Amino acid sequence: MAAGFVCGICGKQHDHEPMAIAYRRPASFFTIPKEERDRRVQCNDDLCAIDGRQFFIRGVLELPIRGTDTSFDWGVWARVDQRDFQRYLDAWRADTEDDVPPFSGWLSGGPASYPDSDGLEVSVRLRSGGLRPDFTVRSASHPLGVDQRQGISLEKAHQFWPGPA
Repeated sequence: MAAGFVCGICGKQHDHEPMAIAYRRPASFFTIPKEERDRRVQCNDDLCAIDGRQFFIRGVLELPIRGTDTSFDWGVWARVDQRDFQRYLDAWRADTEDDVPPFSGWLSGGPASYPDSDGLEVSVRLRSGGLRPDFTVRSASHPLGVDQRQGISLEKAHQFWPGPA
């Protein structure tokens, strides 16, 4: 059986598996007026601090694809406490992320295909070796948490991709 799936949108056979969508900045970044960002925001592709009071880390929220040994990965951001943000920085510098116990975070924006996921609580597990943190939805009933625990179909993963412009 060939890898891939029949698209639920276009009806065609695709010979690849959709893999990931990532957000380059947390949603809160865009609430800061452009002309104020240089002064108020310190941000790169992994960390973000706004006004020295809001702290965000970028991680991966994996949705297993049923019937495969792969997942669809959302590269999303979580707001975390300043203490946990600092522990992450310290552990990253020492390459000891695996030694830090999981802590709570709250999605900043959340995956677009789950519009009510902004602010959803996640468990943040740091990973050493240059890997981004792993996010696990805490809610057992939220659709994103259900999909993370039960897995999704290849067709559903494909539906996350935006259609032709």
